[in-house]
Amino acid sequence: MKYKVLIVDDEEPARDLLRIYAEKLEELEVLDTLSSAIAAKKVLSQEKVDILLTDIQMDDLTGIELLQVLKHPPTTIFTTAYSEYALEGYALDVVDYLVKPISFQRFCQAIDKAKELIDYKNLPNPGNEQKTPGAATTEVTPDYFFVKTNRKILRLNYADLLFVESYGEYVKLYTKDDIILALQTTSFMEEMLPSSDFVRIHRSHIVNLGHIREIDGNEVYLDEYRLLVSKRMKEGFLARIREKGMI
Repeated sequence: MKYKVLIVDDEEPARDLLRIYAEKLEELEVLDTLSSAIAAKKVLSQEKVDILLTDIQMDDLTGIELLQVLKHPPTTIFTTAYSEYALEGYALDVVDYLVKPISFQRFCQAIDKAKELIDYKNLPNPGNEQKTPGAATTEVTPDYFFVKTNRKILRLNYADLLFVESYGEYVKLYTKDDIILALQTTSFMEEMLPSSDFVRIHRSHIVNLGHIREIDGNEVYLDEYRLLVSKRMKEGFLARIREKGMI
């Protein structure tokens, strides 16, 4: 599969470097390199783009503003010289955030994360095997997943996961006994975790409904942890609680 890439940066050397990096990877196809977010918005409305590599600070429209005006933004990687924008970038669920000067190794790492998220979204039925029409319905969803951390691969049961927390380029996976740091995005975790049991309550947190012991206003208690529910996500969160049988 070829992943179609759009590169947006108002500095030509930066565009050229990203194009050179992308062309080194056989699985990438560079659709175009553009100098403005306005031009990118037009292309994105006409072309299918898998991965958007965009600078943040640009004259006409910033990379952040570009994502905010897109109804269905592609998988996005921010590239910028200003690390102070990282937190705002992750609030928009970008898959990665590259601070200039960007090394080829770091570029590849970001692309791998983007591909992993795209591939997961493109699964016919994420988390489940294909069912043959007319066949008896059987539960095939695995009750565990694997996490890459510190050069190890750990098996983690969904039931043991209390919540997920955004942590810059990483996520923290909280269990009763451990906190696991993984190089992944909250967006990917939201797609991957079973929607029947996990719900996003804040841009930084996804919680396991089965571990909630108390809800007090905008606060959720899981084990010894207290998390906030954002105003934007509270209605959807309470709807999920009612689905579980609130009386």
